[in-house]
Amino acid sequence: MSIKTDSVCGIIVAAGSGTRMGGVSKPEIKLDGKTLFQRVLEAFLASSVSELVVVGGENLPRLQLLAERYRGSVPIRFCEGGKTRTESVFKGVCQMSPGISYACVHDCARPFVTPEIIESVIEGAKKAGAATACSPVTDTIKFVDTEHSTVYTPKRDHLLAIQTPQVFLRDRYTVAYAMAVKSGDTFTDETSMLEAAGGKVEYVKTDARNMKLTTKEDILLARAILLIEKAREQG
Repeated sequence: MSIKTDSVCGIIVAAGSGTRMGGVSKPEIKLDGKTLFQRVLEAFLASSVSELVVVGGENLPRLQLLAERYRGSVPIRFCEGGKTRTESVFKGVCQMSPGISYACVHDCARPFVTPEIIESVIEGAKKAGAATACSPVTDTIKFVDTEHSTVYTPKRDHLLAIQTPQVFLRDRYTVAYAMAVKSGDTFTDETSMLEAAGGKVEYVKTDARNMKLTTKEDILLARAILLIEKAREQG
């Protein structure tokens, strides 16, 4: 495989235990006949990524079976995740082919990702070294103390809801990860870890439809969205 210096490896994180979903493996939940994993996989295969790494847990053998029908021009590799999301992403990055510069990490729990979203975040990362999908916050947010007394109300135009995909240079990520391990700091996403290490992140605004499915209620909402879209298509 010929690898360009600005090639991208897609890393699909599908190793979560689904605790808030009642212990169900979220990647295997179906929306309109397709699992979340299949929807995400199809979006990445329609993008410009040069290879894919799927990070799974006990569901790994089943994800491998689901991916069999998609074997083609884009190599797909699988690896087991770690105890935390941060460890799982690191294990995925370690599976990247030598010579590939960028990692594009995406949570399998966001099944509405599109090739266009993926490409827009990749473009942002190639400008700044790292980028993330995000959407404006529409709710009023309150910052409170431990007694739930309001400390202050930040302005919404200064707030962004961070999503995935998140794209970054592998070399910068490796340094940031090593610093986080040494300091013992924990992070909920890769761009926060990169910023803590002094890196710059490009924020790419995308559709809020790129939602994360966390609870059973989110699944119902996602199914409703698909039904509405299908009705619109049928006129």
